Amino acid sequence: MKKLRQVFFALLAIAAIGVLVFLLRMTQSVDADLHRARLERIQVVGNLDVLLNRQFTSSRVSSLADSVTDRSGTTGQLDNALNALDKDVGSLRGLSPDIDKALDAFLDTIESKFELAFDSEARNTLLTQRLINSMDAVPTYGDSVTTKAPADKAEEVRNLTMQIKTEIVNFGVTPTPPAAAAGNIRALLEQLVAMAPPTPPPAPVAEGEPQFEPETPPFTQAVQGLRDRCEEVIADKTELVAKLRDFLDRPTGPQLQALEQAYLAWHEAKVAIANQYRTYLAGYAAALLMVLALLGIRLARSFREIDRANANLSQANETLEEQVATRTKDLSTALQDLRASQAQLVQSEKMASLGTMVAGVAHEINTPLGYARSNTEIVRNSLGDLRGLITAQDKALTLMTSQNASDEEVAGALGEAESLRATLSPAETMDDLTELLKDTDFGLVQISDLVSSLKDFSRVDRSRNDLFDINSGIDSALKIANNLLKNRVEVVRQFGPLPNVECSPSQLNQVFLNLFTNAAQAIEGEGKIYIHTTAESDGVNIRILDTGCGMSEEVRARIFEPFFTTKPVGKGTGLGLSIVFRIIEEHGGRIDVRSTVGKGSEFVIRLPLKQKRHGGDTAFSAAPELAAA
Repeated sequence: MKKLRQVFFALLAIAAIGVLVFLLRMTQSVDADLHRARLERIQVVGNLDVLLNRQFTSSRVSSLADSVTDRSGTTGQLDNALNALDKDVGSLRGLSPDIDKALDAFLDTIESKFELAFDSEARNTLLTQRLINSMDAVPTYGDSVTTKAPADKAEEVRNLTMQIKTEIVNFGVTPTPPAAAAGNIRALLEQLVAMAPPTPPPAPVAEGEPQFEPETPPFTQAVQGLRDRCEEVIADKTELVAKLRDFLDRPTGPQLQALEQAYLAWHEAKVAIANQYRTYLAGYAAALLMVLALLGIRLARSFREIDRANANLSQANETLEEQVATRTKDLSTALQDLRASQAQLVQSEKMASLGTMVAGVAHEINTPLGYARSNTEIVRNSLGDLRGLITAQDKALTLMTSQNASDEEVAGALGEAESLRATLSPAETMDDLTELLKDTDFGLVQISDLVSSLKDFSRVDRSRNDLFDINSGIDSALKIANNLLKNRVEVVRQFGPLPNVECSPSQLNQVFLNLFTNAAQAIEGEGKIYIHTTAESDGVNIRILDTGCGMSEEVRARIFEPFFTTKPVGKGTGLGLSIVFRIIEEHGGRIDVRSTVGKGSEFVIRLPLKQKRHGGDTAFSAAPELAAA
């Protein structure tokens, strides 16, 4: 019942905190900075739209390329501003259906405006350039008209051409010239046409001869050229004005204003909701304060009860400390006894396996030692035969150089030496002796390597900070265990380049020997042991696989337990793998086991490159635990 009450109050507290957090979030649902940023984005879009309209309206002939560049830059800025308004973080999209509707309408209009500007860009450029050329040509044609005017009308013609030039310039540079401007220009041109002298009739020609049109007077030709240029200006300007009006008539301004109004309405609604939740929060906070006040009163009473209980506990602790001290002393004594028993068990395991290892090592030494002694005996006998041959040859040489020796004595000595040489065959004998000495040397090297490996196992390490070559240690352990492996178990080495590792070399040698011994004993008949070593950034990995009988999952889960063994009574103590696990763990490493019944087992060891320091290196007894469980 008490536990249910605690759970109830805990859930009640969580619910109260959840309601408080919800109210706080609702009162802060309006972000003033984000609101200002959104309004600024709307204003930026409006300013860029107005700027684009101005640039489209104020394109001048003298700065045609600059106007196109300016419009392209403004269009790019406006596109970025529209993306910020529609897609970026803090955009208007998704705030409300009204905002989305207004935003879609504005984006559709501005998109059509972009398309119109893009589609008419090339045409406008052509029209503007042609308008410029025609306007530049009008003064030239006007001067030609003035020059070729009749003498009696020269002053009137000059005034008319000046008016036409002025009207053409005003018509061309005015963004939207009035409708009457084109009519005024045409009226002035008609006055010039009226001043032209009449074209003379064709001259009479004889029958059968070609009729030639009379030549148009120069003044009339000049007036016609001026009239053509003016009509080109009027036509191009009229088309440009029509395109400009189509561009400016797109209602982007009103639609952007409608979008802003929709957003402001949404914001005002959010502010109203936040203000409403602030009222709720104030009431809820007042209720929580009342509850906290009641809890404070209840806690004060509880503290007084706790103080009384503490006083009673203090009295009880005075006698409890004596009991704890006595119990601690008993536990310390038991722990010391347990450690002593553990050391005795480890020593017993060492002594039990020492005989097996020594017998194997003795056999490994006796084999090369035996054929070394046999080879030595053969060499000794061969040297005796060679010595007899040398003596006979020396005798023959002595007689040959002696003045007192008879021919019969010399011939007899030479015959004896030649007979011994033919029987002995010195060249073949020397080759045989060389091979025998090589075999003897090989056997002695094997003995030397085995003794060196035994020295590695017999050393006493005072710390775990010695640098050790893992690959060499594995080779040493294999040499010690060779008596269990040879002639039936093939060892496949796959050594990678490894850095030296800080460790206790003799203890790691014992780990490898124990694992190789167990692997050899697990293989019935012939099999293989695979050894892989690889380097990592902060350590090394050793994998030892065998093709033995394997283990069940139940056995695999218990193999590192002390005294657990699957061997018959008297064949194993069950401490070998327990000691292996302890050594790896003390080195800061990890050992994992995978096994399948009938297929074999795999031991994976990971060791760090450096040992952890705990206020300095500590000495420890590192006599090797020679255990092959």
